[in-house]
Amino acid sequence: MASIDGTISPGETMLGDNYLDVGASAVEAIITAIMASRLERIGRVLDIPCGHGRVLRHLVKLFPAAKFDVCDLDAEGVAFCADQFGAGIITAHLDLTETSFPAQYDLIWIGSLFTHLPEATTQRYLEHLAKQLTPTGIIVATFHGRWAERMQTLMPYTDAERWSAVERGFNRWGYGYVDYAPGRGHDFVAGSYGISAVRPDHLMQMVQKIPGVRVFHFAEKGWSNNHDVLAFGKPCWTDAPGA
Repeated sequence: MASIDGTISPGETMLGDNYLDVGASAVEAIITAIMASRLERIGRVLDIPCGHGRVLRHLVKLFPAAKFDVCDLDAEGVAFCADQFGAGIITAHLDLTETSFPAQYDLIWIGSLFTHLPEATTQRYLEHLAKQLTPTGIIVATFHGRWAERMQTLMPYTDAERWSAVERGFNRWGYGYVDYAPGRGHDFVAGSYGISAVRPDHLMQMVQKIPGVRVFHFAEKGWSNNHDVLAFGKPCWTDAPGA
């Protein structure tokens, strides 16, 4: 793979010592998903939410012949990704189901979106994005899972009281969520936005509700030794040739 563009956006909020390593880990997760799904062609890719290109800078080198689209409520990040990496801009709406996409995608990378959303919103967004896939396309998405409990002790997502609410939902129903404390969220995000965690078994149940897709791969701590990674998409097994 060609050398990675190390240009950092002035507005990047995720910068750290392992910045490039996190992007490289996403590539590893995506390659694993592609192998598991036997996806043969990557012609169009969607990165959502793209942020300021932490993962995109790797993907444009991994798939140099592909066309890329980016979508995020962070307009500054979207503009940077378009200018620096040649991606097409998709105007985002606060409700993702109101966002219009110009094409169907062979690959949709969703890094750290559902880690911040309530269950009902996650379910709606997963179903909406699944409709944007090509006949053989896949979604590779990340979630907080069982490891999140440990991460809360190492680098707390939120205060102890709020985290206890996440744990209750996680342990009782399989999905826990709580809004961030006032002033902790992003200025460009309105409504429910916080921290979520979902059990692997419950995540499988959520995918089962999406018509016409199947699970190709799941890995706990599959992204940067932190987020769980789920890969699902088309064709559904009823459409797949052979055995």
